[in-house]
Amino acid sequence: MNSFTTTFSIPDWINNGLKSGIYVRFGGVIRDVRTKNIVAMLREVSPSLSQVPTVLSQVGSVASILNLAISVIGFALLMKRLGKIEHRLKAVQDDIKQLHHKFDLSVYANFRAALDLARDSLTMTRSENRLSMAQLAINRFLEVQHIYTNYFDTAIEQNVEVANEYLLSLFLTYVARARCYLELQETKTAISCLEEGAEALKNHTFKYLEKVRPYMQQEEWNHICEKFQLFSSKPQRYPQGTLLSINGIITGVMDINNVAVGFSLAGVSIFKPKPYFTPLDFLNLFSDTYDKKEEKLQFPKALKKAEEIVETYSRFVAYQVELQAITQIGINYEDWIKLAPSKEIQPDEAGLMYIIPSSQEIRNLLIEI
Repeated sequence: MNSFTTTFSIPDWINNGLKSGIYVRFGGVIRDVRTKNIVAMLREVSPSLSQVPTVLSQVGSVASILNLAISVIGFALLMKRLGKIEHRLKAVQDDIKQLHHKFDLSVYANFRAALDLARDSLTMTRSENRLSMAQLAINRFLEVQHIYTNYFDTAIEQNVEVANEYLLSLFLTYVARARCYLELQETKTAISCLEEGAEALKNHTFKYLEKVRPYMQQEEWNHICEKFQLFSSKPQRYPQGTLLSINGIITGVMDINNVAVGFSLAGVSIFKPKPYFTPLDFLNLFSDTYDKKEEKLQFPKALKKAEEIVETYSRFVAYQVELQAITQIGINYEDWIKLAPSKEIQPDEAGLMYIIPSSQEIRNLLIEI
C-alpha cells in the first residue's frame, strides 16, 4: 500500500497545477503535460453519483457513460447506463426505421441478459460454476459487440445521431468483458481486452468525429481537437486513407507535385494521400463550408455528443493505467477496490478519491493510445 497516497481532498499542488496548465486530466488520470508522468488517479466514492459532476468541476468534466475508474463501474451500473442508451434510441426510433438495415432492440435485451449472468456469477460459491457463468456472459458480450460494430458502420453513413448511441453501446461491451476478467482475477486478460478495445474504438471515434465535423462551427471543432490531441503521440493510418497525428502546432503543407496535402488544425495533423484529399479540400477546411445554417440545424447537438464520445474514450483508455498500476505493484484486485485513506474520515461532500503514486515506477507508466 506504500506505493500510493490516498486522499478525499484535492491537494493544493495538484489543484494549482491543473489551473496553471502544468497538469491535465485525461479520463480518470491526471498527468504532467511536459513529462506525461502520472500525477494522480481519480475514483468516484460518492454514494450519490449526482454530486460527482460538481466535484469534478475542480478537474474539468463533461458527460460520459463511463466512470473515471473501472474498479467502480460494476455490472448494475453498466445495466443502468445501457438502459439510458436504449431509452435514447427509442426516442429516435422513427429515424432508426429509415436506416437501410434491420434494427432489433432485442440485441439490448441480450446485452442485459449477459450483464445479469455476469452479476449472478459473483454469487456462485463453487469456482467452476462461477467460471462457467462468467464465460457464458463473456461470449454474449462478444456477440453483441460484433452486432453493435455492424450497426455503427451502417449508421455512420446514414444517421450520425443514431451512430452515437451504437458507439456508446460498444464502449460498454468492452468494459463489461474487462470487468468479467477482473472478477475472475485475470487482470492481464482484462488489460488485453482494454487494449483491443482502445484500438478499435479509436478508429470508430475518429470516423464519428469526421462525420459530425460539418455540423460544427470552426471554434467548436477546434475545441474538440484540443480535447482529442492527448490521444496519440504517433501517426496512425485509417481505412479511408487518412493519416492523423498529434503535434500541437497549426501548420499547412502541400506537396508541390500535388501528390498529397497535409495540415495541422488545433494540434491535429491530417494527411490525406491523393485522391482522398485535393487542394480544394484543403481550402474548404478554412472556408465557411462547414458553417452552413442548414447543416447545423440537422444536428444541433453535435458538439455535446462529440464531447461525450471524446470524454468516454479518454476514460476508457485511462482504465488501462489503473490496471497497469495494479499489476505493477502486485496488489490483489479486491484489495485495490478497498483502497482508501487510513487516517482520513470521508467528508459528506466528498465525491472523489485521489490516488497519488508514491513510486517513480507508477508515475512513469505510459500507455500507447
